Amino acid sequence: MRREALINARKRKNMTQDQLAEAVGISRAYLSNIERGAYPPSLRVAQALARVLGESTDVLFNTFDAQKMSKQNTA
Repeated sequence: MRREALINARKRKNMTQDQLAEAVGISRAYLSNIERGAYPPSLRVAQALARVLGESTDVLFNTFDAQKMSKQNTA
């Protein structure tokens, strides 16, 4: 995932992690994990993040690490 795209979009909106997480309806910890690349967002969360930030999901998440997902699915 392009962590920088998500973080930069949040900062352009002058939003803290707490504010964005509240607007999306998730915990700040979950948002932090998404921004760090520790967890991929669910489709619902990805769409909500894109809507609140005024970006497309493609812009925010277009380079999601497919190898990481592949490893998780085969483990």
